Amino acid sequence: MSVVAKLLCFGLSASTLGSAGSSNPNYCVDQNRRKIVQTVYPVNEVKVLNKIRTKDKVVFITIDDGVTVSDDLAKFIEKKLLPITTFALAGELWRNRDWFTQRANMTFENHTNTHAHMTLIEPEQQIFEICRASQVIKNVTGERPVFFRPPGGSWNEEVRESVGRSGIKYLLLWNVQIYRGSTSMAGRTSLSPGDIILLHYTPSLKNDLKILLAMIKTAGLRPALLRDYLH
Repeated sequence: MSVVAKLLCFGLSASTLGSAGSSNPNYCVDQNRRKIVQTVYPVNEVKVLNKIRTKDKVVFITIDDGVTVSDDLAKFIEKKLLPITTFALAGELWRNRDWFTQRANMTFENHTNTHAHMTLIEPEQQIFEICRASQVIKNVTGERPVFFRPPGGSWNEEVRESVGRSGIKYLLLWNVQIYRGSTSMAGRTSLSPGDIILLHYTPSLKNDLKILLAMIKTAGLRPALLRDYLH
């Protein structure tokens, strides 16, 4: 059964999932195509952040996509008591919903419906991608997302406006990445307070987390949840 078919079984109508096209409105709608009443933000109020300004000795673990999860990874996360901000794709969040919803100290944020390259699609399609993902997150977790992360960090002012129209006021990027054992820090050699660290749900995630935790310890920092610092 396809991911779309499974989502339909989970209670999302075809119009809710839809296909990105010219029929999509420039605001969020529910499964009956009725406009969702929610706070929207003008483009100048949508904050684009790749680091959090704080004097606290904290960094932020963010993990994208949600493709590969396991019992072994769950045990590691729970043993280390890791606070994690997850940016899972809508279909992966639903497919692995039992695994994700059992995690303590984890929040779920918006990473689009289909991993679309946001700057290459029209504003109506951008809003479709964000709104549909938000609805799946709400259906799975009971909460709407606070943050949006564009796949590949692809954004411009048009995307920023669409984020605000979709009821989200934070466009979250990153300034540190660990991927399959390789670390990218834009020329730096150590972490600093407020860093937003990007990882992915891949088979190497447990090892990547071990690398990150060693870096955090060396820098005298601790991990924290983004929602505790941004509201």
